[in-house]
Amino acid sequence: MRTIDRYILQELGIPFAQSLGALTFILLTREILRLVELLINKGVGLLPLLKTFVLLLPSFFVLTLPMACLIASISAFSRLSSDRELTAMQATGVSIGRLLGPVLLFSTAVFLVTLYLAQFAQPWTGQSLKKLALVMLRDQVSLAFDEGVFNTPTEKVVMYIGERSLPGSPHGVFISDARIKGEPRIIVARDWSVINDPLHNRIGMTLRDGTIHVNPRDPDEYRMIMFTHYDFKLDLSESLSPTAEERLPLQSIRDKITETKGEDPRYLRMLQDHYKNLAVPASTLLFGIIGMPLGIVIKRSGRAGGFAVGILIVLFFYVLNVVADYWVSSRVLNPFAAAWFPNVVFGMACAWLFYHRTRA
Repeated sequence: MRTIDRYILQELGIPFAQSLGALTFILLTREILRLVELLINKGVGLLPLLKTFVLLLPSFFVLTLPMACLIASISAFSRLSSDRELTAMQATGVSIGRLLGPVLLFSTAVFLVTLYLAQFAQPWTGQSLKKLALVMLRDQVSLAFDEGVFNTPTEKVVMYIGERSLPGSPHGVFISDARIKGEPRIIVARDWSVINDPLHNRIGMTLRDGTIHVNPRDPDEYRMIMFTHYDFKLDLSESLSPTAEERLPLQSIRDKITETKGEDPRYLRMLQDHYKNLAVPASTLLFGIIGMPLGIVIKRSGRAGGFAVGILIVLFFYVLNVVADYWVSSRVLNPFAAAWFPNVVFGMACAWLFYHRTRA
C-alpha cells in the first residue's frame, strides 16, 4: 500500500471514529436513561443492564456506521482541500480518481461490517435481548407491571394498573386478554398482588373482587363472570417467540402478496424490509464516495461543518426512504424498486458531482 493510501485512510479513520462515537451516544441516550431508571427505581442489577447495553449496540451500529462513513469522507476531504493538500497532490499528478481507491477500500470495509450486523448480529442480539428481559422479569417481577401506564407483557395481553402510590387514586387493574382465539376477555378487579413462578417461567396476579367479560362485543356470546379471587398468569416464554410477521419467510411473504393480488400494503412493506437488509448497508459505499466531492466543495467548513452537512444528507436520505415507503403502500413502486430508490438517487448524485468535479 502506498504512502498516499495510508495517509487518506488515516484521514478517514479519525473523523470516522469520532462521529461514530458521537452518533451512537446520541441515538442511545434515550435507552441509557431507561437503563438508569431500571437501575435506580426498579433495583435491577448492574450486570444485566450492561449486558442489555451491549446487546443494543448492533441495532444502532447498523444506522450509525453508514452515517459515520459519510461524515468521515466529507470531513477528511474538506480538511485536505482547505489546507491545499489536494492542490499539492494534483500538482504531482495525483488525480481525484486516484484518491477514490482508498475511499472505496474504507467504505467497503464499513459496508461489510454493517452488512454482517444487519444480516446476522442484529437478529441474534434481538433474540438475546428477549431472553435477558425474561430473566430480569423473572427476577424483578415489578418490571412487568408498571403502575399508571398501559403494559404489554405479551403480544395479546394489554393491562392498565392503577397507581397505588398516589393517595385517593384508583389502584385496581384493567386487563384485555386475547390469548384464547374467539374468546377475547376484559378483566376488571379492585385489587391485586403479584404471582411469581420462576420454575415454569410464569408471572401473574392474584386478582380480587372483579369481573370477567367474555366476548364483550358480541351480544349473543357475551358472558359475565364475577369472582372474589382469580389467578391471572402469563407465560413469559411467549415473549420469546417471534410475532406472526417475524415468522414469515420470504417465499411466504411473496405467496401472501400473490393471494391478496398486491392489495395488502402490509405484505408489500414486509417484502420491502427484506430488500432493505441489503440496500441500507449498501448505502455505505455511496456515502463514502459522495463525501469526496462534497468535502472538496465545502472545503472551509472543517470537521464540525462536515458533521453538520453529513447529518443534513442523512436526513435527506431518510426523507427519501419515507417517500419510498409511501409509494409502496400506494402501490406506485414495487418493494424492490422502493428499497433501492434512495440508493439510486444518491448514485446519480455521485455521478453528477464527480462529472462536474473532474471537468472543473
